[in-house]
Formats: sequence, C-alpha cells, structure tokens
Amino acid sequence: MSRQAQALLSLLLLATRAATGLADAPPPPFPTIPGLFPPGIPGLSPPGTPGEIAKCWSSLQNVPGCASEIYTTILTGKFSLGAACCKALVEVDENCLRKLFPLFPSIPALLKSSCTTAAAPKAAGSKQ
Repeated sequence: MSRQAQALLSLLLLATRAATGLADAPPPPFPTIPGLFPPGIPGLSPPGTPGEIAKCWSSLQNVPGCASEIYTTILTGKFSLGAACCKALVEVDENCLRKLFPLFPSIPALLKSSCTTAAAPKAAGSKQ
C-alpha cells in the first residue's frame, strides 16, 4: 500500500473514531444571557398552570377526534368540527379556551361562533 493511501486510511479511521467519541459527549450548555427573556413577556409561557390547561383539554379530549378536528380547522381555515365536538367546545368556559390558545386570543371566539352558526341551520331544519 502506498504511503498516501496509508495516510488517507489513517486519517479516515481517526475521523471516524473522533465522530463516535463525540456522539457520547453531552452538548455544551446553553449560554445564559441575563435579561434576554425578562419575566412577564406575553407568549413565552401559557397562562395558568399545567394542571389547569390539562383540565381545560380534558373536556375536549372526551370527544373522540375533537382535538384533531380543532387543529385541522385552525390550520386549514375551513370549519370542520363535528356536532359532538362543537357541543363540547361551546360548553367549555371562556377562560379555559383562552388558556388553550394564549397566542391567538381570537381563535376561541371564532370556533364558538362557527359552532353556533353551524348548529343554527340544523336546528331550523329540524323544526319543519
């Protein structure tokens, strides 16, 4: 084997060994910068405790597929909530809904109004 091939093979083996050795090393700590995220900036942490937020979601999670329907409606902009999901959403307290969507405070009102609008034609049609 030529000297260049031996040097290249040695370099390749060293690089491979170094890469596997670095894989086990923990990542360097994130530098802390005082004052970067001062407390009280809206949107950095959701309002309420994790227990309160879980309690708010629990009433919607009791309806199979409701959380998925809500996400689909928000992401696509097309109303696609089923009757059971709408019923559960309308019954959720307004403060709870604000905790679920802290960065988008208009979403709870839009979802509720869409549910009442969708329920109105069905109610009118059932009276006939």
